[in-house]
Amino acid sequence: MTQSNRILVTGATSGIGFAVASALLAEGRSVVAVGRHFEKVHELSARYPGRVEMLHAALEDSGDARFVVQRALKTGPLHGFVSAAGFAHHELMGAISERSFREQFEVNTFAPMRIGEELVAKLEVGSAMVFLTSTLAHRPVPTSYVYSATKAALLSAVKSLALAGAPRMVRVNAVSPGVVDTPMARAPRPGESGEEVIAARMTALGKLHALGRVGAATEVADAVLYLLSAPWTTGSELVVDGGLLLA
Repeated sequence: MTQSNRILVTGATSGIGFAVASALLAEGRSVVAVGRHFEKVHELSARYPGRVEMLHAALEDSGDARFVVQRALKTGPLHGFVSAAGFAHHELMGAISERSFREQFEVNTFAPMRIGEELVAKLEVGSAMVFLTSTLAHRPVPTSYVYSATKAALLSAVKSLALAGAPRMVRVNAVSPGVVDTPMARAPRPGESGEEVIAARMTALGKLHALGRVGAATEVADAVLYLLSAPWTTGSELVVDGGLLLA
C-alpha cells in the first residue's frame, strides 16, 4: 500500500464516507477504509490497486473503536483522518430506548472522540482531521433529540482537538451538511413504509433548503477534501447545507 498521503476514513463503506474515500483515491491518495460491509469498497480496491486497506470495526463497540488507530498504524503512518461514520434513530421524545441513546452516542460522539484523542499525537506532523457533524446540531427537529445532541457534542470536541493538535500543526475541522441523499437519510422513519413515501419525504426535505434540493454525498466530499488541504484553517466548522440554515 502506498504510504504517502494515507488517510483513515470511518464510515467509508456507504454514503458520505464512501464518497470521501472515492474522492481521496481519485486524487491519488491511499485510504484505510473502516466499516463492516465492504462490497462497494472492494470495487474501489479493484479500481485503485494497492491503495485501499479495509479495516473491519463496529464503532458502537467501545473496544473496537479504541483499537482502530492501533490497527491502522500497524501498516504505516497516517497523514489524515475523516470521521464520517454516523448513526441516526429518528424518534419522538418519550419513545427513545436506552439502546438508541447508547448507539447514537457511541458511534457519533464517543468513537470519533476516542480516535481523535489518539490521532492528535500519532498523525504525521502537519496532518489534518475532518469530522462530519450536522446542521441538526444547530436546528433540531422533533425526532432528532439524541442525534442533534451527539453532533453538537462532537462540534465542541473538534475545538478542543484543534487546540491539542496545534503544537504539531495537526489541523482539526468539521463539516456540517444539510440533508444529503444517502442510505441513512432514506432509512424509513417511524410510520413510513414503501419507497414512494420515502421519495416524497426526500422531495419535501429538499424544499427546506434555500437552493431547493437535498445535497449529494460528492458535494460534501469536496468540502472534506478542501479542509484536509487547508493549511491555515483549524477549529472551524464548514456548513455545506444548500442554505438550509438560511431558509
